[in-house]
Amino acid sequence: MNLFWKLFWTSTDRQGSFSLYSMEHVLALSIILGIIIFLFIHREKLKENHTRIKVGRIIASILFVQTFFLHFWFFQSGTFTLQESLPLYLCRITTILCIFMILKEDFSFFEIVYFWGLGGASQALLTPDTGGFLFPHWIYIQFFISHGGILISIFFMMIAYEYKPNFKSLKKTFKWSFIYLFIVWNINYFVNGNYSYLRNKPLTPTILDYLPAFPYYIPFMVMGMFFVFFILYIPFFVLGMKEKNLQKSINI
Repeated sequence: MNLFWKLFWTSTDRQGSFSLYSMEHVLALSIILGIIIFLFIHREKLKENHTRIKVGRIIASILFVQTFFLHFWFFQSGTFTLQESLPLYLCRITTILCIFMILKEDFSFFEIVYFWGLGGASQALLTPDTGGFLFPHWIYIQFFISHGGILISIFFMMIAYEYKPNFKSLKKTFKWSFIYLFIVWNINYFVNGNYSYLRNKPLTPTILDYLPAFPYYIPFMVMGMFFVFFILYIPFFVLGMKEKNLQKSINI
């Protein structure tokens, strides 16, 4: 028990580099995908007001507990630093937005969460940065809870509330992304941090490894982020065009 507690919570030792698509990694991805599929299978039940509120509160509660204990661990373990521990990474902010989005049933939050969440959390789950902590350490586990929770929250809102992003959502996300990047860029220099990897590439393997060294990879990273947002909007653009054409044919 003491050994498990040390590995799960109290150890601050870096235990090694993350092994992409190891058994633990694939299992975590499978659980997240399984939950999303489960939500889709029970989509008609989720559209019932009582059920979707109950399920939504469960998801929001899990994300809240994960966020609380992440920062509690920073303080309790003595590892809290302004350089690393503030909720300034895009996915940490998105996790908080997910909680408000679900509890407030707010489409305005969904508009941004859809692009930030799918674009950021998907990439993070495929190439995780767990800070060097391996399973079953808490930091490893909470990483998959938070990033998986973002994806689950997005699909939950799309299934239960039938939310869909539109072109205004895309423009809104572009605007807030520029604001976010500007603020975090300045905070990084004040605290000597690397939030959203605007000063250095991640230590773990990512797509950024194929880009030039700092600072030349920054514009490529930003352009890539906006390109991903555009790609994520295309299915709904196509769907909207089909709905317009169908409506025209009906009116004729």
